[in-house]
Amino acid sequence: MVQTPNLERVAREGEVFANCFCTAPQCSPSRASLYTGRYPHQNGVMGLSQGDFAWDFASAEVHAAQRFASLGYDTAAIGTTHETRTPENRGFGFINPDSDSRHVAQVLQRWLAARGDSGNPFYTQIGTVETHRPWDRNDVEPDDSLGVTVPPYLDDTPGTRSELAAFQGSIKRWDEGLGHVLGVLDEQGLAANTLVVVTTDHGIAMPRAKVTLYDPGIGVLLMMRWPERIPAGCVYEELVSNVDVLPTLLGAIGITTPKEMAGRSLWPLSPAGVHQPRKMIFAEKTHHVYYDPMRCVRTERYKYIRNFEKGVEIPLEAIVTPCGGGATYLENIHRAYHPRTHPLEELYDLQEDPFEQTNLAENPQHRETRESLAQSLAKWMRDTDDPLLRGPIASPFYRKAVDTLP
Repeated sequence: MVQTPNLERVAREGEVFANCFCTAPQCSPSRASLYTGRYPHQNGVMGLSQGDFAWDFASAEVHAAQRFASLGYDTAAIGTTHETRTPENRGFGFINPDSDSRHVAQVLQRWLAARGDSGNPFYTQIGTVETHRPWDRNDVEPDDSLGVTVPPYLDDTPGTRSELAAFQGSIKRWDEGLGHVLGVLDEQGLAANTLVVVTTDHGIAMPRAKVTLYDPGIGVLLMMRWPERIPAGCVYEELVSNVDVLPTLLGAIGITTPKEMAGRSLWPLSPAGVHQPRKMIFAEKTHHVYYDPMRCVRTERYKYIRNFEKGVEIPLEAIVTPCGGGATYLENIHRAYHPRTHPLEELYDLQEDPFEQTNLAENPQHRETRESLAQSLAKWMRDTDDPLLRGPIASPFYRKAVDTLP
């Protein structure tokens, strides 16, 4: 547990989405969905954007900043823009890559001051390096002042507790940064009429979480605050995908969701909202640091995962940068993963088995559920023109390797 007074302030003053899930359990693809309202296999960001991984938006994709700039908004990117290799081409009038939670509020304050009396509304996205691994970067100290709770899918060892204390320290630092950002809005007299969205891109970087389609990998934080327009203290219990965030922002300013978007607007954010709640959400992984294609559908009760390669079930790309715990990841692998390679299908009863430990895909008592969810997943893949249906998906690195052959 960790104290997060500023996040709790947003919860009190806005709306909490208690069941929000990302479209992909990894940085770049999830953020790309957040800023386009489209799934990774639609917008082109099916893996990491940095370095030789080199995934980026398809040529026709429109970033949120481009949409708001076209509507007369001043636009700024502060901190990480991990969704794209080319933020300078994505509609931002101002870019500052400093992603340290201690600094982003100062950058925001200077940018708002430099706007002067422009009279324009503004769109700003702030991406901090916290809470990405390593959790002790930027001199972050571990925090176990309120204790450490080890989730059931990890082994409770001293190393695990050390890692989670480091994670909690990173959360504490991030929350302090959030408080400074909220303070800038208060000081500038902008708080009442500014829609603040607080979210994360994927689950915790621990085994059976990040880069997996289990709930600890795709479950994300989502809160929205707009004192003039959103009732305070509401909790939205229905299923939400982060692909819905941009359509909701557009709905808040009276813009109908563009037909090319896969997400749906949740506006107005009130108990009397007119939108139809989702019956299911979808998520995917194609590439992270290696090819590992999988797709899933989740309802309130069940999760169905279909794996498209037999690859190892331990995502080695997540087993890096330990913080204090040393071999913590390795300590947890045996408990966290069974079997050692992907099965074709996975089915979990989230009511009876919330940590997805017992695969029911081959259980005859659940055949009807499995077949129904498989049909829903297949329909979604067809409706969204998932390229995985046409064969294996080559990475930008593969294409570069082929194109540069002598």
